[in-house]
Amino acid sequence: MPILELYWSDGFSRYIEPFAGSSCLFFHLEPQCAILGDANAELIGAMRAIRLDASRVIECLRRLPRGKRSYYRVRAVDPERLGFFDAAARFLYLNSLCFNGLYRTNESGQFNVPYCPPGHETVPEELILEAAHHLRKATIVNQDFEETLATATIGDFVYLDPPYAVSRRRVFSEYGPTLFQAKDLRRLRKVLLRLDSCGTKFVVSYADCAEARSILKHWKVRRVRTKRNIAGFTGDRRGSYELLATNLSD
Repeated sequence: MPILELYWSDGFSRYIEPFAGSSCLFFHLEPQCAILGDANAELIGAMRAIRLDASRVIECLRRLPRGKRSYYRVRAVDPERLGFFDAAARFLYLNSLCFNGLYRTNESGQFNVPYCPPGHETVPEELILEAAHHLRKATIVNQDFEETLATATIGDFVYLDPPYAVSRRRVFSEYGPTLFQAKDLRRLRKVLLRLDSCGTKFVVSYADCAEARSILKHWKVRRVRTKRNIAGFTGDRRGSYELLATNLSD
C-alpha cells in the first residue's frame, strides 16, 4: 500500500477499480468519485447493501448464529433465496469466519471454504459503517472488467489487480465459475493499450511471470516483494515478487 498510494494524486477526477475483490486501495485512498466493478455478484450485492443501509446489514449479521455447525448451515443456504440485506450479512459472515478469510467457490458457484475458529466474532461493526461512508462515493457495478473500463477517459485513474493466472506454477485462483484465466491476459493487454491511447492513467499489479512481463513490457515496470496473506497456514506464507506497471510519467 505505501508503494501503490504514490501513484495516486488529488488531480485525478475519478478512481476506477475493475477487479474490486477487496477494494483495499479504494478504502485507503478515499477518493471522492469512484467506480468499483467485479464479476462476483455476491460481493457486489454486499457492497450495494452496505452502501444503502449498513445498519440493516449489521442487524441481519447479529442474528446469524455462531459456531462450527451454524457456519455450515449458513453456508448451505442459497443466497438467491435470501433478502437483499440478509444475503449481504451471509457474505460477510462466511468470509470472516472461514479458513484464512478466503473466498472460493465450486464450479456451481457455491461457496465451499471450511470453517476456521476465528480470533474474533465476525466483521467489526464499525468497519461496516465506515465502509458504507466511502461506498456512497462510488458507482458499484457487477460486470466484466472490459465493461467497467469502457467509459474510462482522460483524467481517470485506474487500478487493476486481476486474479493471477500463471501457467508455469499453481496459483490459487478458484474464485468462481468465471475466474480470470491466462487467455484473459490478452484482453487485459488490449484494454491497457486503449486506456493508454486515450490518456487514461493506470497501474497494474500482477504476479511476476513470463505472461505478465510480455503484456506489460510497453510500460514502466517495477518489481516489488510482497508477502502473501493467504496460504495453508500462517507459517507457510512466504514472500514473493509482483510486478507493478504504469503509464504514469515520473
